[in-house]
Amino acid sequence: MDVSHDQNVETAVAAAAFLSGQQVTEKQCGGCGSVVAGINGRYACGACGWINHWSDGDTHLPGAEDDV
Repeated sequence: MDVSHDQNVETAVAAAAFLSGQQVTEKQCGGCGSVVAGINGRYACGACGWINHWSDGDTHLPGAEDDV
């Protein structure tokens, strides 16, 4: 089997495992009042550019050493 195919499969499996632990959430934009959707309580508004602080999220963010 092709090595690049194997790497693509491994990447897809890792992505699926990551996404299975994520939750899409919605709230009202803190800037303009639009409804915004985000992942695990982290939001960015496409209408006005507002973003909530990273610490407002529902989950712990990994450190740099965990980001491969």
